[in-house]
Amino acid sequence: MWRAIGLNLSLFGMLFLLHIVAARFDANTAFTVVAILITVHVLFFGPACLVVSRVSSQEHRRILNRWGALASLPLALGLGWAYGGMAWSWPEWPLILTAWLAVHVMMDRRLALSA
Repeated sequence: MWRAIGLNLSLFGMLFLLHIVAARFDANTAFTVVAILITVHVLFFGPACLVVSRVSSQEHRRILNRWGALASLPLALGLGWAYGGMAWSWPEWPLILTAWLAVHVMMDRRLALSA
């Protein structure tokens, strides 16, 4: 479980560094692509942990999804802040948090139904 979360946090770190490099060199297309990848990765962090994990039981997969959601909450807050122009602005951060929560809750419900 912790391996999956660590791998996904490492992937986020690499994407974050790539976005800084792209911004530094004014590579707008690369920056946009990496920003989209960061957004998708943060919103689907829990499900991404399930993809790289070796956990087989549905109950343990639900637990991993929940831990992935918890681990990615600060990332989702930061993403909302970034989309809001480095400020807590409406509606960016509430929309990001709502999308993040919806993905993780839907995955939790799906895992609960298939258990």
